[in-house]
Amino acid sequence: MMKQSSWYEKYGWYCLMGVILFLQLAVIFYFCNQKEGYHYDEYYSYYSSNKTYGLSPTDRQWKSTEEIISEFQVQKGEEFRFGLVKEMQSFDVHPPLYYYVLHGVCSLFPGVFTKWTGLGINIFFFLINFILMAAIGYHIFDKDKKMILLLCTLYGFQPGVISGITFIRMYTMLTTLCLLATLWHTAFWKEELKFSPGKTIELFLIVFLGFLTHYYFLVFFFFLAAYTCLAEWWKRKNLKKAFLYGSISCSAIAAAVIYYPASLRHIFKGYRGTEAAGAFFDLSNTRERVKFFITLMDNSVFGGSLTLILIILILLLITYVYGKKREGKKELFPDNSLGFFHLLTTVTGYFFVVSKTALLNAEEANRYQLPVYGFILLLILSLAYQLIKNIMVLWENRKVWIKKYTYTIITLTTCTLGIIIFVFQINALRNNQVHFLYPQDKENVEWAKENSNKAVVYCYNPNNEWMIWDEAEELMQYDKIYFVNLRNEEPIQDEVLRKEEEIYLYSTRMEETKQVMAQLLEENPNLTKMEKVRELLYCDLYRLR
Repeated sequence: MMKQSSWYEKYGWYCLMGVILFLQLAVIFYFCNQKEGYHYDEYYSYYSSNKTYGLSPTDRQWKSTEEIISEFQVQKGEEFRFGLVKEMQSFDVHPPLYYYVLHGVCSLFPGVFTKWTGLGINIFFFLINFILMAAIGYHIFDKDKKMILLLCTLYGFQPGVISGITFIRMYTMLTTLCLLATLWHTAFWKEELKFSPGKTIELFLIVFLGFLTHYYFLVFFFFLAAYTCLAEWWKRKNLKKAFLYGSISCSAIAAAVIYYPASLRHIFKGYRGTEAAGAFFDLSNTRERVKFFITLMDNSVFGGSLTLILIILILLLITYVYGKKREGKKELFPDNSLGFFHLLTTVTGYFFVVSKTALLNAEEANRYQLPVYGFILLLILSLAYQLIKNIMVLWENRKVWIKKYTYTIITLTTCTLGIIIFVFQINALRNNQVHFLYPQDKENVEWAKENSNKAVVYCYNPNNEWMIWDEAEELMQYDKIYFVNLRNEEPIQDEVLRKEEEIYLYSTRMEETKQVMAQLLEENPNLTKMEKVRELLYCDLYRLR
C-alpha cells in the first residue's frame, strides 16, 4: 500500500514561499511609503507619458501651477493616447513600452498625480520576477525546493531590487523580460529545444517586447543568443537549428525596429548612444568603471558581504581541487554545466558592457545592472551548492557514514552561506541602503505649501530647461510662478513683482542671477535685502524682502 503524502509535503513549500513573499512585500511597501520625492527621470516618466500642453516655461510671464500639475496627469477625456506616448519617446532616447504601461495605468485615474501608480507597476513586475526566479532556480537546482526557497528569499530582500522598485522607471520591467528570456532558454540547457509554433511565438514576443522596453535588453540577449547559437552549432553539430534560432531572434528585432524606427537614431545617433559608444571604446576607464559597478553590486546584492562570500567560495574550491586530485575526479558540473556556464557567460558579458557604457551617477547607477542582480545570486549559490555536493561525494568514498547525511550536509552548508548574505542584506536595509526615497523633499514641499500664496520667480537656463522640473512637486504647491530666461537681457517689467513685499526666487547657478536680483531690488522699493534659503540639486532658493 502506497504511503500517502502529508499535507506539509504537498503544500508546505508553497506556504513557505508565500510567507517569504508576504514579508518581502511588507518591506517593499515600507520603503515605498518612505518615498517623499522624485528623481528628475521619474518626473520625466510621468511627463512624457501623460503630457497635455507641452511643459515649457514662458519667459517674463506668470504660469499657473495647475497647468504644471496637468502635465504629470492624464486629464479627463485624454485617456489611453498611446500614439502621443510613442511620439514623445521618439524625441528622447528610450523605447516606448514602459511608457505605454505607465500611461495606461494613469489613464485609469485621470486627474491624479501620485507615486503609487508608478510604484504599483514596479511591484506588479516584482511579483512576476519572484515567480520567474523560482522557475529558473527549479531548473538550475534540479528541482531542489530548499535551494529555490533560499534563492527567492535572498532575491527579494536585496537592497538593489527594492531600490529598483522605488525608482519609477522601466528597469524592474526590463528585469522581467530578461528573466523571461532566460527561462525560455532553460529548455536549451536541458537539451529539449524544439521549435514548435508556441515556442517560436514565445521567443519572438520576448525579444520584440524586450527591445521595446530598454535597449540594454539587446546587450543581455546578445550574449544569451550568441552562446545558444554556438553551443547548438559547435557542441551538438546542429547548424540548421542554430540558423532557425538566429532567424527568429533577428526577425523579432527587425519587427521592433519597423514598429519603432526612432530606435535606430537613439542607438546610433542619440546623445546617450554616442556617449555609450565613446565610453565603451575608451579603454582607459575600464578599471575604474568595472570597480565602481562591482562595489555598487556588492552593496546592492550582498549588503557588503561579497569579499567574505568569495573567500568562502575559494576555500570550498581549494578543498574540492585537493580532494579531486586524490580521488581522480574530473568534472565539477557533470549534470547542468551547460545551464551554469550559459548563464555565467550572459551575466558576465552584460555586466561588463553595461559597466563600460552606463552613466556613473553614484548609487543611482544600480538601475542599469538590476536585470542581472538576481542571476548573480543564482550563480553564487549554484557554484557553492555544486562545490559542496562534489566535496561530499569525494568524502563518501572515505567515510561511509557520510552517505546517510550527504543531502542534509549539502543543504545546511549552502544555507549557511545564504544566511550570511541574508544577515548582511537586512543590515543594509536597516542602514537605509534603499535609494530614490528623497526624505528631505517632504520638508521642502511642506515649506512651499505654507508659502503657496507668495510671489515666486524661477530663473532658468534655456539650454537646460529640464532642470526646472527636478523640483516639480515643490513648485506645484505655489499658486503661480513667474519664469525668467537668464539669457534674455531685457529688463523685468511686471506690476505684481513691483509691489510685493517678499519674493522667493529659484535660480539655476548662473552669473546672470545676480543681475536679475539687482533688477528686482531696484524696481521694487519694498525689497531691500536678499538671503539664500537653501540649495537644491540644480538651483538655489533666495528670499528677497
